[in-house]
This record gives sequence, C-alpha cells and structure tokens, in this order.
Amino acid sequence: MKFAERDLSIGADLRWLRDAREWAARVAQEFGFPAESCFQVKLAMSEAVANAIQHGSASSEDPVHITARELEGALVFEVRDTGVFVEPQASAEEMAERGRGLGLVALVMDDVELEPGEGGSLLRFTKRLEHDGVGS
Repeated sequence: MKFAERDLSIGADLRWLRDAREWAARVAQEFGFPAESCFQVKLAMSEAVANAIQHGSASSEDPVHITARELEGALVFEVRDTGVFVEPQASAEEMAERGRGLGLVALVMDDVELEPGEGGSLLRFTKRLEHDGVGS
C-alpha cells in the first residue's frame, strides 16, 4: 500500500506545538517505524516547529505548513515558515543555552536540509525505515 502525503497547517503560536509533534509521531507510526524512531521524529518535529514559530514568524497569525511524504522508502518531513532566515549571531554563552535545535534534529534524523528563501524558510528532514539507530 502506498503511503499518502499528509499535510498540517498551524498558526505560528506555541500552543500548536503539541499538535504538530503528536501529528508527526502518528504519521511515523503509520509509516511503520518502531516506537524509538517515532519518538525521534516527534522530537525533531518539536524542534523544527518551535524554530519556525519563534524565529520564522512575525506574528501568531503567520502560517507554519508541515508535510510528510514517502520518498524511496524514507519518510520526509518539511516544515515551511514565512520568515527570512538570518544566520545566528550569538555569543558562546548564548549558544550554550540556545541555537541547538538544528543540531538536535540532525542527531536523530538521517538527513537534514535547510533552504532559506525570501518568502520563507524550508526545513526538510528524513528518517529511513531500514535505519534502526540514531541519525547518521
């Protein structure tokens, strides 16, 4: 049975973060991932959506679009916001507390790509079904 693409759109408000991560965990489970991998997807989605809300949105009315699709046996998630990506300019002390979201996503997923653009940023992350461990 072919896996159908899934979409979710939320407002850029942290109140919707739980819905986004629970949606991602359900999608991963339906795709066939074991519990540990579903948790990793949920964690990655939590970080991706929190970043989109906090850094990629001007107001809580801005949309955050999330998609999930199958590509060559892998589950690919995309999180799109409306903001313009700005490279972080934080001190080492500030980075100790913040700025680790993308690194965490990369740790638990197999592939991570960030595509900044003038009309918004796109974060794409992939988990392969045959991969049992933590991201590569």
